[in-house]
Amino acid sequence: MAKMGRPKVESPKSRKVCIRLSEEEYKKVEKYALEHNQTITQVLKKGLESVCLSS
Repeated sequence: MAKMGRPKVESPKSRKVCIRLSEEEYKKVEKYALEHNQTITQVLKKGLESVCLSS
């Protein structure tokens, strides 16, 4: 019988980071995400990549 469930990924995302945002910061991120048809997580990851690549 075949195994059920989700297939394993090559690089699982096991780290979790929590941040606190002011209401104003959250609204800015949320607005950007909606305008660019992305999730808030996608926007924050894109920003993180931008910062890491510029250093």
